[in-house]
Amino acid sequence: MTRKTAQARRVEVLGETVRQIRAGGMSALRVADVAAAMDVSAALIIYHFETKEKLLAEALMYAAESDLRKLGRIMREPGTPATRVMAALEWYAPTGRARGWQLWIDAWSFSMRDKVLAKVLVDLQGQWTDAIGGAIDEGVAEGVFTTENSRDAATRLTSMLDGLAVRMLVHQERIGRLELHAWLARQVELELGETARKAIACGVNNSIP
Repeated sequence: MTRKTAQARRVEVLGETVRQIRAGGMSALRVADVAAAMDVSAALIIYHFETKEKLLAEALMYAAESDLRKLGRIMREPGTPATRVMAALEWYAPTGRARGWQLWIDAWSFSMRDKVLAKVLVDLQGQWTDAIGGAIDEGVAEGVFTTENSRDAATRLTSMLDGLAVRMLVHQERIGRLELHAWLARQVELELGETARKAIACGVNNSIP
């Protein structure tokens, strides 16, 4: 039998931890339960992660990796700054019943009592804000966007979506993709000027074969 590398074992533990957080929440998570689900000892998990707090923090980073990779691909796509900003915001946005956001809303609540987790969430949010703010800066340079502070604008836009995710998850409200796009386009116009709305409309029209 091939022995698993330490990195492979860590990835397995993180995947199982994320699965259990999604199922039962952070407050209910026990290292012993993660170990039992994997048929390993709790001591092995502590060996790799030292504490439950560090396990939770790394599990969040692990859960965010695919979204951040997608964000990077969006920002490298050809096209206008307006289309990239809208694509990034629509990828960030809650959809359907926003169930995928349960992990992050749970983490926000838990992080009020956990400084390690709070720092991870600040760092992850900063990566989104920096990426979207960078695309906004490109739009400002091209005369498409107008804003005094691109990072503040990106923060306000993503904060609107954060609040919307909470509302959709708690109140079980659904918002269709077309309606969400219209809301986002309106907020982008409010943040970045009327020319932003025209650039978004142009980008949508140009994407139609």
